[in-house]
Amino acid sequence: MRRQKRRDAPDHVYALIEQLRQHAPLWADRLSHAATDREFLDVLVKLFDLSSAGLPLRAEPRASSDLATQIARFLSANLHKGPTLKTLAEWLGISEKYCSELFQTIMGEPFSHYLAHQRKDIASTLLTTTDKSIRDIATAVGFADQFSFSHFFKRMTGLSPRAFRAKHVQRTLFDRLPSQRTNR
Repeated sequence: MRRQKRRDAPDHVYALIEQLRQHAPLWADRLSHAATDREFLDVLVKLFDLSSAGLPLRAEPRASSDLATQIARFLSANLHKGPTLKTLAEWLGISEKYCSELFQTIMGEPFSHYLAHQRKDIASTLLTTTDKSIRDIATAVGFADQFSFSHFFKRMTGLSPRAFRAKHVQRTLFDRLPSQRTNR
């Protein structure tokens, strides 16, 4: 059965598509361009991930944890590119506003806080486990220049990247020294 655009579908379907357009314009476009009822249903199944509709409701938290894992992997893989909420929203196929709300719900913190912590943690690890230059580390965590990275890192840790590395190296050397035993 071929669907004619805007003629034989109920008005509430088009109202739903228009509401969806505000939060997920790509999905709304896919629904409005579906030529057959089957295509329309296929898009709905993908939109709401109804492939697991027969499972008990307990499966829902797993879906959000799967999405959390996918988001974390996307951000980790693209950290060097300086990901933004906009790039994440485009990758997910939803609006920025909805992406922001979804991110807060699924990840438990705002996008900007999550990204800042990821950058700080990875930069800290690189500073303490490699001899990469601060410029290379800045690039690896998505900063265009060393100055911006240094300012960010000091704000997050209280130490400049150079001081952080020096402090950690001193601590590592101290930890490796054999304990001084006194024989009496």
